Amino acid sequence: MVEFWPGLAAPLFNGVALMLALGFRRNRAAVILALLTCASLAICGFAGPHLNQRGAEATRMFLPWLLLIAAALPERRLLARRNLLLLALLAITVWLTLYAPEHIWPKLRNMFPLGWLPWKSGLVATGMVLIASVFCLSRWLLARLPMEFSLGLVLLVVGVSLLPQVSSPAASTLMIVCGAIAVVAILHSSYRMAFVDGLAGLPNRRALDEALARLSGDFALAMIDVDHFKMFNDRNGHAAGDRALKAVAGQLKTTRGCDAFRYGGEEFCLLFTGARTRHAREACEDLRKRAAALRLPVRSQSDAKRRQASARRDAGTVKLTISIGLAVRTERVRAAVDVLKVADKALYAAKSQGRNRVVSK
Repeated sequence: MVEFWPGLAAPLFNGVALMLALGFRRNRAAVILALLTCASLAICGFAGPHLNQRGAEATRMFLPWLLLIAAALPERRLLARRNLLLLALLAITVWLTLYAPEHIWPKLRNMFPLGWLPWKSGLVATGMVLIASVFCLSRWLLARLPMEFSLGLVLLVVGVSLLPQVSSPAASTLMIVCGAIAVVAILHSSYRMAFVDGLAGLPNRRALDEALARLSGDFALAMIDVDHFKMFNDRNGHAAGDRALKAVAGQLKTTRGCDAFRYGGEEFCLLFTGARTRHAREACEDLRKRAAALRLPVRSQSDAKRRQASARRDAGTVKLTISIGLAVRTERVRAAVDVLKVADKALYAAKSQGRNRVVSK
């Protein structure tokens, strides 16, 4: 029993990751982790000593196919027909591993994963899983989805574990690594969903509230609003509006000496703390100038002919400006929430004075 429990670490780690994926509705991750949990159980000999060898063989025979299908399929709801079909295939492979007659098993072993190839089954299995990894990593490169990067990394480790030179104890250890990576990735991805704005890539209002609750000492807050943003959206479309917000967020990220947040809609917030507070006005003025220098390519929607002519997609570039209201903590206004209100009033003063300016109070 003492020797048996370490072997259960692999299915335990992957099972925990599976529960987290289900809880946070990471459906592709949940399907892949269900496959890895079953594979971990097969490798550790959970079904009994007489099936140890068969379990290791089944992992190289069936797992690459299932992982390749799971990685290639688009993200869908968990009980979508494609996922149910994949889980049915998993059930069939489990049944074959446990109950296939002894005279049938060698024929299956010679057939899978690609028995007609001259290479060892472990090498073929590794190659197929690496292709599955490429699917996930490609999605990460195209869409910048952190979870896809983590799944790609998990599949790389799985591919190494299937190499013919890797023993069952070593493969079990690598499966533990897979489960640990998946747990960290799901928790990190869920944190990003809760505290990071998906469009701007900046910490969101909830993150700002928590940062304000921890503030002490000297600090300054700057509220930022994109000028005439509703008009910009109406004229150029919401896709152009999203690009404009991303462009402004990019400028905020490069503003030194502060932490940037997306407050909501077209509003952003900068937080200066400690000695950096003294340079807040200068940093805000520099940000305003950099934003005013932006030129965004857009497709104009004001010209009906250009809307109808799909070949003429680019109608030129447009200029963006921002207004900034800055407030510094003082003896009279000490609470962070009150400083934020003063910064908001300064922002409205900047807009009422003609926009594209910094007003401090």
